[in-house]
Parts: sequence; structure tokens; C-alpha cells
Amino acid sequence: MTDHPTLGTHLRETAPMTIRLARARRARSVQAGLVLVLAQLLTACSGVLDVSLPGNVNASALDQPTLAATIVDGAQADFECAFTQYVESTALWSNEVLNASGGAEVVGWSARFTRPEAGTTQCPTATSNRGSFTPYLPLQIARGQAELALDKLNGFTDAQVSGRTLLIARSAFYSGYAHMLLSEGYCQLAVDDGPLLTPAQGLAIAETKFTTAIAAATTVNNSAILNAARVARARVRIALGNKTGADADAKLVPASFRYDATYAATPVRRRNTTMEDINLKFHLSVAPAYRGLTFGGVADPRVIATDAKRVGIDAVTPEWIQGKYTAPESPLPLATWDEAQLIIAEAEGGQAAVDAINRIHTRYNLPAYAGGTDAQILAQIIEERRRSLWLDGHQINDHLRFNIPFATGVDQKGVRYNNETCIPLPLSELTGRT
Repeated sequence: MTDHPTLGTHLRETAPMTIRLARARRARSVQAGLVLVLAQLLTACSGVLDVSLPGNVNASALDQPTLAATIVDGAQADFECAFTQYVESTALWSNEVLNASGGAEVVGWSARFTRPEAGTTQCPTATSNRGSFTPYLPLQIARGQAELALDKLNGFTDAQVSGRTLLIARSAFYSGYAHMLLSEGYCQLAVDDGPLLTPAQGLAIAETKFTTAIAAATTVNNSAILNAARVARARVRIALGNKTGADADAKLVPASFRYDATYAATPVRRRNTTMEDINLKFHLSVAPAYRGLTFGGVADPRVIATDAKRVGIDAVTPEWIQGKYTAPESPLPLATWDEAQLIIAEAEGGQAAVDAINRIHTRYNLPAYAGGTDAQILAQIIEERRRSLWLDGHQINDHLRFNIPFATGVDQKGVRYNNETCIPLPLSELTGRT
């Protein structure tokens, strides 16, 4: 796990206030949740991201340099809550896990026939509304918060804000990541009140944000954000067809690098929902394609699935639990050396790809991959991504990029899969747009 610079344990949860968008696509307005009595919150015991106050507050109320770090902390906290929702929801969508629940939201995401408004509530704040599968609004809130932070920081000076350049790097990184996920998983991207964008247009915005993060992190010599943004920009560039640029970024990532989204057992919104809903609540089960994986007769430690010797909450589905995340506070990786190596493999192909794959195999004590034709090597790259990046939020985009078929027919309970591939936007985002 890579520590977030300038942040102590749970600081993002205990920052003195949080900012939420009145509407996710309006970056100039913040929603209920802005706490006005700063002195009270400085001594608060509970996470302020769970505080909700009525009414909207204009973003101009935040034109105080002393609040700049708080705005950035709030953006990161909201992103991390959104990210675990996205990982879990898209894992169902792309059949990394199976529906082992009777809940309508779980069934809908698993069979890809979610209601148009699915995902348009905020991150859950109580046990009673866990498992609601709400990635969309939380991601848009996180995107808007990060954009608001960048806007405010660009209006301040270094003399006004201590560590301003690092705050810019962090804000740009989380803005870029939110843009990237919304572009990878959804059929279109809605940004503020402008026209709907294609996924490629959204990824292009993400690239500019990661470029900003790289420049700022380089200036302050912050290797954590710098390398995280390099991996993320390489991810965007390879998707946009810029293999040369992706390769250049990925090659700069040091061995064993990892940058995480962090989680905690409390409060509720800080939990790793993927781990919780598979291993503790039994609403999800590891899909058969991810059970008992080996390479050259050796068990693959990247994908650990164990038969729990029970059925899920639906009393039908055999429950297989995952071993990648071991507790509700387990972090989720946002950027890793493994991903960088696989981007190098995809960008270069041939023997360079074989070498990159084998660097990963060496790390996990797996037998070497011998290589093959160009088509066989690409197929192995896709398989390596499926294993190395399991339950990390990549698989839906890999299905779309590589034309991997989504599940068809009926699932293990007889529920018929819909023909959706990318996730459709909520109807509320389409109103009044062109």
C-alpha cells in the first residue's frame, strides 16, 4: 500500500467539512453537506462525510485559501467511496462475480438490465442501504468536487495556500480518474451542462487532467501521485490508440509500485464493498471463470477463490469467496506496476510483450510464458489483465476494448441477460441535452 502524502489515518473522513454537488453535473454548486460551523467540526468524532445539512451553498463561499486542503480532502474521500461502488457494480456487469442475492439492484446489475436511474443515489451512509449499487452519482460528485478544487486552487497563490502545487496534483489526479471511469464504463459522458460526450472525448479530458497531475507532482517531487498519474495516463492513452505515449509512461513506473484507494471498517461509507458483499454478506459469489485458475500447473495467486461450502443469500447460488481483499478496510489499487507492465506488453507486442508478462510471472512465482503468434500473445495479454486486474474495476472496459463477449442466455438462477454492453446513462442526465 502506498501512503497518501499529507494525509494521516482517516483524515479524509475527519476533515473539517465536505462539499457535495447540488447536481452531480454542476461543478459550480455544492449540495447539502457543507458544514458552516468549522469550530464544531474540528472536534467532531464522526466522519463529516456522513453529515447532511439542508439547503445548498454557493461555491463562492469556499473562496478562502485556508479551506483549499479541505476541499481536496473531500474530493478524495468522495472519490474513494465512489470507486468501491464502481468496482463492485462493474464486477457484476462483466461477470467477475455472480449474483447470489435476491435484491433487485443486484439482479439488475448482474443481468445488465439496470433501471435507467440505477446508481443515482449517493454513497450509502447506513448498513440498511448497503448493496444499493450506486456508482454513477458518487462518481459525478467526485468529479465535480475535484474540478471545484482545481478551480479554486488556480485562483489562489502559493503564498496563500501551503502545498498548493501538491494539492493541484491530487485534485487533477482524482478528476482524471473520475472522468476515466465514467468514460470507460458508460456509453456517454455528461460533463456539467454541455453536450453529451463520447467515451473517447471523455478519455481525452482525463488525459489532460493526468498530464496536469504529472507536471505538478514532478514540480514537488511527489513520486506517489507522479507514478499513479503515469499509470492512469498510460491506461487512457492505450485506449485512445496512442501506443507510443502509453509505452513511454508505463516504462517510467518503478517495480512493485502501487497506489491505493483507502478504506476503513467505520463509518459505513468507508468500507470496501466488494469484500463485504462477497465474503461477509454473501450477496455475491466469485464467478466460475475465476475459480481454480492455474498457469503451467501452478495455482495463480493473483486470483484466490475459495468454496465457502454454503449458498448465498438467495439460498441457490454456491458461495465462493475471494481472497484478494481480506477485510472491509482493505485498500483497492488505483495504479500498479502490474498494470504498467501489461500496458507495455500491449503497446509493444512480440518478444517485448512476452518479457513484460514474464516479469509479472516472476513476481508471482509462476512459470514463464513461452510466447506464440501475435494473436496468441494478445490473447495472453488479455488473460493476464483478467487475472492481474481482477476486481479492480478494469474488466468492463476490457470487454469493450477487446470485444470480449458479455454473458448471454440465462444465469445460474435462470435470469436472462440483457444485451447491454456499456452502461446507459440515467434518464435524468439526458433531459435537456443534445
